[in-house]
Amino acid sequence: MPNRARGYDSLFIHKVKSVDHPAVIAQLVAVCIDKNIPASAVAPMFGVTRATVYNWMTGSTAPNPRYLALFPRVTARLLKRK
Repeated sequence: MPNRARGYDSLFIHKVKSVDHPAVIAQLVAVCIDKNIPASAVAPMFGVTRATVYNWMTGSTAPNPRYLALFPRVTARLLKRK
């Protein structure tokens, strides 16, 4: 089996870019894609599952206000990652 590079594939990127996210979600998505940070690494920062973060990113579901308030802080933490 050939080695696949880990990261977001072009179909996922196209899907999330076609969603009209609120600004705080769009910033988080952009940072995750730019820094290749998987939803599984972001999920513990919110106290949710990887699937929940993935659904937020793809626009399948929307975070409730309690989680929306955490987006700026989580995004700032991710921006500090190397």
